[in-house]
Amino acid sequence: MAVYAKVKKNGDYCSHNFAHAVFGFREMGAEIIKYESLSDIYNLVTREDIVLDYIYQSQEILKKFGVMPSFDDYPKELQPFMGRKIWLDTIDNFNANPDKWGVFIKPIKDKMFTGRVVNSPKDLIGCGNDQENYEILCCDTINIKREWRGFVIYDKLVDIRPYRGDYHYNYDPKIVDKIMEAFRTIHDRPAGCSVDIAVIEKDAKEETVFLEMNDGYSLGHYGLHYLNYAKLLSARWSQLVGIVDPYDFRGYV
Repeated sequence: MAVYAKVKKNGDYCSHNFAHAVFGFREMGAEIIKYESLSDIYNLVTREDIVLDYIYQSQEILKKFGVMPSFDDYPKELQPFMGRKIWLDTIDNFNANPDKWGVFIKPIKDKMFTGRVVNSPKDLIGCGNDQENYEILCCDTINIKREWRGFVIYDKLVDIRPYRGDYHYNYDPKIVDKIMEAFRTIHDRPAGCSVDIAVIEKDAKEETVFLEMNDGYSLGHYGLHYLNYAKLLSARWSQLVGIVDPYDFRGYV
């Protein structure tokens, strides 16, 4: 098994995420191979390898092995913890009906645009597509005070890292435990992913809620320890391509 890591022409890693992952994989004895362009390695990568690249490039490698990652950001098992309603629409229908605005939207199709709150026409810039009337997910806006990214490896929440908001606010660990209990009931849950949580203010009270899940095959580290970060990436890649995870050390500790 090799870990292919994308670098610039000067040999530096293209992302701090790639460098962080390489540090973890190297500590676990992986062979690290640097590359500049995906075309340089496309024919060399085997199903047992991991590629550290951006989302679209990672998807191209997975597609080589017949894998198209399918992922539900808001699984029904976790929706009771969201603290807000969610529903589906299409981007064209949403654009044409201003009475629907004032909510948060994000594309169902991966990375068509960055999720955002739409209050005016300028908020819709960059959201349309003249070739596709794609589905979007809509949800009520919430008064978020602080956000965290929870990292999950084989059903275990290994860390929670703050990434936005006021440090005076803290999540309720009992609610996080319940979210994780519900996560473990998801049938096709990912072996490596993030479960994001937030503290919101609702009716003058603080409430810990589930925000969204993110797939682990190309996930930023947000300060997660480099060994856990590498293990998370390996867990999800291995699951997607259908091999035994070489860095699953649960039976040895």
